[in-house]
Formats: sequence, C-alpha cells, structure tokens
Amino acid sequence: MDTEVKGTAQEPGRRGYTLIECVVALGVGSVMLLVGLQLYIHTERAIARQEVEAARLGTETDLLALLRRDVRRAALVAPESNASQLVLVGLKGSRVTYRITAEGVVRAGDTATTTLPEQTLAIRPQFDYPAAAGRRGSLVRVSWSAGPATRSLTLHLRNYGTG
Repeated sequence: MDTEVKGTAQEPGRRGYTLIECVVALGVGSVMLLVGLQLYIHTERAIARQEVEAARLGTETDLLALLRRDVRRAALVAPESNASQLVLVGLKGSRVTYRITAEGVVRAGDTATTTLPEQTLAIRPQFDYPAAAGRRGSLVRVSWSAGPATRSLTLHLRNYGTG
C-alpha cells in the first residue's frame, strides 16, 4: 500500500513555506534586528559622549586663549591674587580679574564683565604664582582637572617690569 501525503517537503513542485521555515526565518530576522539595534544605541551613546568632550575642549581652549592673551598683555600680577582669583595689571594701570565662582569663571575688566559659559564649571582652574630663577612675579601657572587628568599651563607676563 502506497500512501502518499500531499504537501510534504519531499514534494517536488510545492509552493510556499512550511511553518518551521517561517519560524526559523522570523527568529534569525529578530536576532539580526536586535544586534543592529544594539549597535545603533551603542554608536549614538558614543557620539553623545564625544560631543560633550568636544564642547568641553572647545570651552577650555577658548578660556585658555583669553587667559593667555590677558596674561601676556599684563605688566604684573596684583598682590590680591590667590588660588581662586587672578588679578592682572596692565601697562597703563588697567586691570583684568578672573574669579572662580559657583557659576563658573568670571572675567572682569575695565570695560566689561563677562561670565564665561557654564561649561567652564567643569574646568575649575586654579592659579599659582611660581618663582623661577630671576622671574619672580612674572609667571602665572594655571592648572585644572579634566576628568582623571590634571593639566597645567605656565604663562609668562611679557610686559613684566616695563610698567
């Protein structure tokens, strides 16, 4: 007795997919979709972290460029300067003050007061006035923490002693 069942996988010329083939294809597609979604989420988070870091570095660069310009124009560092306040006196007696406040870094000059962007809160510079051979009072060291690293920059007053 020859029994033939119609619709089996052995049937040559069949049309359509079996239920098992559909379930396997759906499972493989779901796994690929989940892997792709995880990759997308990971990439978006990495991009967001890099954008925050780039903004911080941009603010840091702007602050240091302004500070460098003011220090190099100064004739001397005023005696009231300390770790959280830098007071620079120019050739003609003009004064520029950098103060560290709860809002960030505040730059006050003879003409205007500028509160630098709130991103400067993360920079939190400190000022130090090292004495190097023959250069006492002509150097300003600016140091700040950037994540786990501490950075510092020593600036020389170009007009020191000419005022």
